This record gives sequence, structure tokens and C-alpha cells, in this order.
Amino acid sequence: MAVIIYTARRGVISGHTAGEAYEMEVGIESVSPSFDREENTLTTLSGKDFTTFYRIEERDSFSTVAIDDVTLLAQMREFLMSVAAGEPFTLDLMGEPGSPVAPVSYKLRGNPAKRLVNSAGFYSYSWQVKVFDENA
Repeated sequence: MAVIIYTARRGVISGHTAGEAYEMEVGIESVSPSFDREENTLTTLSGKDFTTFYRIEERDSFSTVAIDDVTLLAQMREFLMSVAAGEPFTLDLMGEPGSPVAPVSYKLRGNPAKRLVNSAGFYSYSWQVKVFDENA
């Protein structure tokens, strides 16, 4: 199980307070790391390449296991709405609530997705993130 730490800002569920940090434990089914390069390559008539490299952005894509717990589904919605404007959050794939192992700070990129896994009411969330470095 992974632990997500975020500050509730939007879509706040009953019992939570806007502006407060919350931990959520959720099963992650898949993680897909990738890199997004920002560069420009020009090729001369003779075939020689000239590349201007601007930056590289480390990204990860996450997908949860199938969830049917109504409370966890509501908190997943709160989490994704709370970080929708680019607010940083922490995800620890190996940790437990209160016991971090390898936390990484992220910012949401693109639009998260919620899909119905089967007709019995199981849902899976997926989202893409940018690794967040507050010193960059």
C-alpha cells in the first residue's frame, strides 16, 4: 500500500477541514516512470544535427487497484481535487501511515481519470505527475 499526504483544499469530505494535511493509504497497481524532454533539433542540408536542450522533466503515472470502499473513493476524489491546481503532495510507495520510507513530492499533470473496473462498483483512479523539486 502507498501513502499519499496532501492538504485538503477542494471537494473537502465530511470530517475533514480545508487547509489541514491528511494521509491516505491506497493500493497502487502500476507505476510508469517517464521523462519529458524539452529540446529543439535543427538539421542542416548536409544532415548534421544541432540540438538545443532546454530541460528534462521527470514524470510518473500511477494507477490504483480496484476500489469499492465508499470512504476511500470519497477521499481519492478529495485528494485529486485538492491538488488539481498544481499544489504539491507526497506519495510514498513503500511507507505506512506515520512511517515514511521513500517519500517523493509531486505535482499533478494532466487530468486524472476514474474508470469503472466492473459492474459491481469497483473503481480505479489513474493520474500523471511531475516530480516536484522546490529548489528548482
